[in-house]
Amino acid sequence: MEEKKEEGEAEIQEHGPEHWFTKWERQCLAEAEQEEPIEEEAEQSQQKLWHLFQNSATAVAQLYKDRVCQQQGMSLWAPFQNAATAVTNLYKESVDAHQRTLDLGIQTGCQRRNKEVLAWVKKRRRTIRREDLISFLCGKIPPPRNSRAPPRLTVVSPNRATPSETGSSVETDLQPFREAIALHGKC
Repeated sequence: MEEKKEEGEAEIQEHGPEHWFTKWERQCLAEAEQEEPIEEEAEQSQQKLWHLFQNSATAVAQLYKDRVCQQQGMSLWAPFQNAATAVTNLYKESVDAHQRTLDLGIQTGCQRRNKEVLAWVKKRRRTIRREDLISFLCGKIPPPRNSRAPPRLTVVSPNRATPSETGSSVETDLQPFREAIALHGKC
């Protein structure tokens, strides 16, 4: 009896997700699941901006302090240059940090979207309908599925919803996407 149970478990393990994908597919999935150290880069950028801000504030304070020296006949040119350079460096680095943040946001969004699609693929679905994939990637509701009937044009008043919008077909069409999103805690 125990031998049959062990054989059944071995068969389940043999057909598990790790055996369903080819070696190349498993390598691709492993690479996609690796996260880049985005937090470290953000922390370094924040520290650099803070340091540049401190330098700018110090240079401006020094310029203010040295205004007394001008009354004694000394030039304010050097303190002014230092303050201008510090503020310019702060501005340039802020613009660069802003651009890097935008790029990281886009990269993070793409990684998240890829993970959602890969999680959907890991569910062993044989086919993915084109309209389902397009609607998922665009964040829209897929068109209702009709049984091989030619498309009909329906005119709807703006205050009323169409029967297909309120029906359960939309719910069943969106089920795979809701499952994929639920895996990542989005709902």
